[in-house]
Amino acid sequence: MAQLSRLILAIGYIGGAILLLLLLTKSNADALTARVGFTALAVIVLGLVATAGARLLYHPEPVDLWGWGTLLIAATTFVLVLVEVWREQTYPEETRTMVMVMISLLLGGGSLVLGTDDDSANQAIGIAKRVAIVALVALGVLTVIEASSNGTIGPRWFGVASVLFFVPALSLPFLRMASNEAGVSR
Repeated sequence: MAQLSRLILAIGYIGGAILLLLLLTKSNADALTARVGFTALAVIVLGLVATAGARLLYHPEPVDLWGWGTLLIAATTFVLVLVEVWREQTYPEETRTMVMVMISLLLGGGSLVLGTDDDSANQAIGIAKRVAIVALVALGVLTVIEASSNGTIGPRWFGVASVLFFVPALSLPFLRMASNEAGVSR
C-alpha cells in the first residue's frame, strides 16, 4: 500500500509541475486556468464532504454506512467533475454532474448531523436527527426525480423538504444545551 501511495503522489506531483509549466508558458491559458480552478473548487467542496463522511466511520453501525456512502459518492462525484471539466465535448452533461454534486452535498450535510456526539439517551435529539436525515433523503429523491422528468415536482416540495431539514438540524445545538442544563440542575 505504501508503494501505491508513493506512486500516486509521484504522478500527482509530476502532473502539478506540468500544469504549472503550461500555465506559466502558454500564451492563452484561459481555458486551462478555468479547468484548474474548477478542479481546485471540486477538491475543496468534495474534500469537505468526504471528511464529514470519514468522521462517521468511527461511529457504530448503521451510522458508519452513511459515512461509507458519503465517501463513495463524493469520490464518484469528484471523478465525474474531472471528466466533465477536462474533456473536450460539445455536449456536456451538466444535469448529471449537478445532480451528483447535490447528492454529495446532501450526504455531507447528513454526515454533519449524524457525526455529532452520541445522544441516544435524549429522545428529542434523536427525533431531530431522524427528521433531518429523512428530509435530506427526500431532497435527494426529489432532485433525481426533478432532473429526470424536467420540472414535474415544482419548488414547493423542495421548500418543504428543506425546512424539514434545516429546522431540526439547527435545533440540535440548542437541544443539547437544554439537555445539559437539565442534567446540571438536577
